[in-house]
Order: sequence, then structure tokens, then C-alpha cells
Amino acid sequence: MIVGLLDVDSHNFPNLPLMKISAYHKNLGDSVEFVQSGHNYDQVYISKIFSESKEPNIPFTADIIHRGGSGYDLKNHLPFDIEHTYPDYSLYPRFDFALGWLTRGCPHCDHPFCITPEKDGHISRKVADLSEFWNGQKEIKLLDQNILACKDHRLELLDQLYESGAYVEFNGGLDIRLVNSEIAERLSKLKVKVHHFAWDNPKEHLEDQFLWVRPHLPQKDQNIAVYVLTNYWSTIEEDLNRIYFLRDHGYQPYVMIYDKQKFVDDRGRWLPDTIEKFSKDQRIHFKMCQHLQRWCNNRMIFRTTLKFEDYLKDFWRDTKWTTQ
Repeated sequence: MIVGLLDVDSHNFPNLPLMKISAYHKNLGDSVEFVQSGHNYDQVYISKIFSESKEPNIPFTADIIHRGGSGYDLKNHLPFDIEHTYPDYSLYPRFDFALGWLTRGCPHCDHPFCITPEKDGHISRKVADLSEFWNGQKEIKLLDQNILACKDHRLELLDQLYESGAYVEFNGGLDIRLVNSEIAERLSKLKVKVHHFAWDNPKEHLEDQFLWVRPHLPQKDQNIAVYVLTNYWSTIEEDLNRIYFLRDHGYQPYVMIYDKQKFVDDRGRWLPDTIEKFSKDQRIHFKMCQHLQRWCNNRMIFRTTLKFEDYLKDFWRDTKWTTQ
């Protein structure tokens, strides 16, 4: 059988489902390749993670075409045998890290901006051991959305990560509300380039927990990042309160803009239909979030320009600013 794979989102980051599909079919003796123009296939698997991604116009023929991934809907899943197949990392040879999920699901149903509870359930549950997708790589990237919420297995899984001796990246971040003494001890021993936490809702008063956690982590301030959600349910003042608090207490805030791709293209320029889709107030608020992101996420600017209003003065003095 000849199997074709199509990564709709690009090849800038490995597509884990396609790597598992590739390994599964290769184990059956099938021939597997990324879809090529003019080729004929018995089966083609098309995967996309982001709903805004567009399928490329590649002319090919196939007897069967499978489409999957959260970019199509939140209900499709890989069959059990494929889901638990060791990934074919040779599909993306320029990346040399292990990639996978140890847990799925998240209990925070009060975060409606996140698809995880609908896609993977509102209970964090163990779905794999580390050996299912790691075999000695020096770096591990986890896709788990809330590994610390998996109460029955979180310590066991953190111990597996420690015993690997690899550098660990918690791609989906860690839940600061769930860090206790046992968890903090394990996190402090892991080889982590950057710890990622999140403070999504300004109405959640997490100051005391952030203050408690910071002394338990030996990393430098710039290596303990906190995602700060903007353009969703907060004012710019509320965004700044979180940013200043985090910076002043040993964390590196990192601004995330909700629905950014609906306002601007990948170069930050307004999309053609922005005026029709959003009011002037919405566009002004988004533009302020965009400036907030540029100021906060550029570490050199953030270190040298301590106040956001000073950054804006410099920006408006040198640039013609418009909301269309």
C-alpha cells in the first residue's frame, strides 16, 4: 500500500498524529511519504491543528482520504493502535526532540477560550508512559495541557521525566494553582530550560501562590515564564497589573493575544475585513494589546523601558499609528 501524508499547518513543527500514522503503516510494510504533486495513493491522511490553516492545492489522487485534527473538529481521534505507536521521527529530520502526551484533559471548564475540556475531557488522566514516545533523546517536549491536574499519576510522571535525564519543556504550561511542596521539589530537580505557567484571568487572584512558588524554583527570572492572556476578558490596566506583578517578583511575563489571527496576518498587518468584523473600540483595544505584546515579549526593550506608557511615547513619536 502507498500512503500519503499532508501536514496542512506547515513543517515548522512536527505533526505528532502524522508521525504516529507513518510509523503504524511502515510497521505494516506500507510505503509512506508526504503527498507529492501528480502521485497516486491508496490512502492519504490530511492533518491540521489550527482551524485557520488552509489545505494546500496539491493535485493528487487517492482511493481513501482521511482528515483529522482539531483544525477540522474536536471529536476526531486516532484509532487506539495508532495513538499508542512510537512516532516516526524521521518525518521531520531537522528536529531531534521527543514529542508526546503523558496526560490529556483539563478540569478548568471556566476557561472558555481553551478547547481542551471539549476536545480531551474535563478530567486530566494519564494516557501514556514516557517510554511510549521517548527513547534517549536529549530533549522532551510535552503537549499536555494540565499534567499537574492528573492527581493519581502526576508525581509518578514527573519522576519518569527526572529519571530520563533529558531537558523537559512543558509546552502547554504548568498550573501554578496545583503546585505544592511535593510537586515543587520535583520541578526544581528537572532539567528545564524555561518553566511555563499561566495567569489567564485577572479575576483570579494568584499573587500569593506565585509568591510561594518562586523561592522553590532555582531558575533565573528570565527562565520562569508566565503566559498572560489579553484581548479576551481583561482591560489593559488589568493586563499591566499582572505583568508588573510578575516582573517584580521573579517571573518573565509573556503576553498572548486571543484571536490575534482574526485581526492581523503573520506579519502583524491588519486583515482586509477587519473594519467590517470589529468595531473601532475593538480595533483600538487589539492594537494596544499588540503594542503590549511587542513591549513585554522583547526582553531587551522590557528590561530597559520599565513602563508601558514610556514605550508608547517612543512608539508614537517615531511611528504614525492608526486603527484604520
